[in-house]
This record gives sequence, structure tokens and C-alpha cells, in this order.
Amino acid sequence: MSTAKDRIRASVERAQSAAKEVPGPVAQERTESEQLVAPATPSSGTRPQSRERSARPPLQRSVRKNVDLSPDQNDRLGDWQRAAARDLGVARVTAQEILVVLVERLLADQDLSNQVRGEVLARR
Repeated sequence: MSTAKDRIRASVERAQSAAKEVPGPVAQERTESEQLVAPATPSSGTRPQSRERSARPPLQRSVRKNVDLSPDQNDRLGDWQRAAARDLGVARVTAQEILVVLVERLLADQDLSNQVRGEVLARR
């Protein structure tokens, strides 16, 4: 069984390696569904119609999200970051790294996702 320190270190390394991977240019090939489509045999008196499905390419860069923290939350997060950096033996642990790991866990863990939904509902 791994310790919390090992799990955090592995999560930070995954987040850093994911940030370093920059996707290459997207190939501009069309799939069959994106090709111009025309009826094989047009009915009499009508023109063949062509249509093209527009498909937006996937985002090629990270999307920025902002979070507003109370002064107390900010202080406690800063304390946690400094303690985590000491435990991990690194100069610092950024809020960006923390949020990336938390979002990954939120999306991967259904129980955590349900807990967060309950908290969001309770705060409204």
C-alpha cells in the first residue's frame, strides 16, 4: 500500500508530464461522414444537393479556469502547499498542480463526484 506522499508525488508527476505533452497539429483529413454527400440517383426534376457537416477541431491548448477563495481559504491552501512541498522534497507545489490532480480524481472517482455534487447542492 502506498503512502499519501507517494500518491501525491505520482499525481504531481502525471500532471507535469501531461503539461509537457503538447499535441501536434491536427491532420486535416475528412472522414466519410464529413465528405460532401450527394444522392446517388437524383429524382427527376430535382438538383443533386450537397451538404457538409461542420466539425470543430478539438481544442489544442489548455482551458483556464479561475477560482475565488476567501482570505482564510487562501492562507490554509498556502500552508498546505508549503507542507506538501516539504514532504515531497520540492521547492514548491503550485495551486495549478493541486487543482489538476483534484479535477482528475473528481472525474475518475464516482463516489467523490457524488460527494461533490451533494456539497454543491447543500451550498446553494
